[in-house]
Amino acid sequence: MNNTLTDRCVNKPNLTHAPHRASSFRLYPTQRADKVALSKIDPTQIYHTFPDRREGSKSSLILKRTKTKKSNRILYMTKPLKEELLAWLEKMKQDEQSAPEKYSNCGQLFRLPDGLPIAPDVLTKWYRMWRAEHPEFEKIVFHGLRHSSATYQLLQSGGDFKSVQGNTGHATATVLMDTYAHTQDKPRLELTEKIEADFYTQDVAGAKPQEPPENKTPVATKITGKMILEAIRQMDAEERRELTRVLFA
Repeated sequence: MNNTLTDRCVNKPNLTHAPHRASSFRLYPTQRADKVALSKIDPTQIYHTFPDRREGSKSSLILKRTKTKKSNRILYMTKPLKEELLAWLEKMKQDEQSAPEKYSNCGQLFRLPDGLPIAPDVLTKWYRMWRAEHPEFEKIVFHGLRHSSATYQLLQSGGDFKSVQGNTGHATATVLMDTYAHTQDKPRLELTEKIEADFYTQDVAGAKPQEPPENKTPVATKITGKMILEAIRQMDAEERRELTRVLFA
């Protein structure tokens, strides 16, 4: 299953004239469903059923309605992304004009050259082919791209879970925190060791251990989130790749 954007919902004036403003997209879960099972689903849950590409097909490609109103959200795009989308819209326009009699506009923002929708399994196949052609990148599953994006946004925002939640679509910031907190244990330990080596100038290797004062509990050194983020920013490309590998191992 993947989330599909419909071009009918693109706010084209904003897309054309406001490089950093929000554009509105509607995301519908796309999936292929067995026709027998599909006949038993509440029709109000189905937004659209695409025509079969092959006669006698036992399954149909459908767009399911979103579970909640929160699924319709505003996304702020960067200028490079805006330019990519404008180029893509122009390409689709040219595809349709070059062979209008063979073009079937499915209404999706991302579609095949003949205008038909892209099934989720096709996207996965394309991604695997691309990954095979680029062994320099860490091997992660397709959904791992979303995970990587959320992690990068959290690092760049200084751990602003609420802002990142607005992009990822998690129900609450707490859900987002719970989702990503469990991946931090091992990297946090490694980062603590790196912080100790990079941030502390005092040579503690040869220092004589001091006995804690009587009847007093030694105070542990507190490592803040800002210290961890700063350590990550100072990493070189190889260290960041290793961190990515550990996060998604």
